[in-house]
Amino acid sequence: MKQKERINNTDAENLKLIGARIRKFRIKKGISQESFAIECELDYSQINRMELGKVNFGIALIYRIARALEVDVKELM
Repeated sequence: MKQKERINNTDAENLKLIGARIRKFRIKKGISQESFAIECELDYSQINRMELGKVNFGIALIYRIARALEVDVKELM
């Protein structure tokens, strides 16, 4: 069970890191969460939860976010 807990903690930490990077690029571009949500075709609350690292999301969404932020996917990872 300890191995599974360690993996889950790492996943949670990674989600927080990616969320923080998304937020950093969004703020750098001067985009509000609401405008960003519209551009990504997501709900505002989804953007908020992603930036806080509280929701897991797939690779297709990461690509959509990177396009909206005009950054390479690697910069979000």
